[in-house]
Amino acid sequence: MEAMGMKSAFFPADLQNGIGGCIIEGQGYEPANKGSLVYLNGGDDLSVPLSKVEAAGGKILMPKTAIGPNGFMAHFNDTEGNKVAFHSMK
Repeated sequence: MEAMGMKSAFFPADLQNGIGGCIIEGQGYEPANKGSLVYLNGGDDLSVPLSKVEAAGGKILMPKTAIGPNGFMAHFNDTEGNKVAFHSMK
């Protein structure tokens, strides 16, 4: 949707727990692969969303990697060049 002159895409949200988010494109916002790294919930098993990254035009930078009792993580560049990460417990 468009709001205040910016394009916005909203993630499915768990409104019971107040968890959600969105991506915004607009003037003054530039893709970046340096700086803050945002971790997204990879669901029950991050292999599922990670398997869609390259098919959608992104690039996997760090494959699914175990982080001990804290589960798993993976890093990727999205189609705009942002460095993003997934986390899951499986």
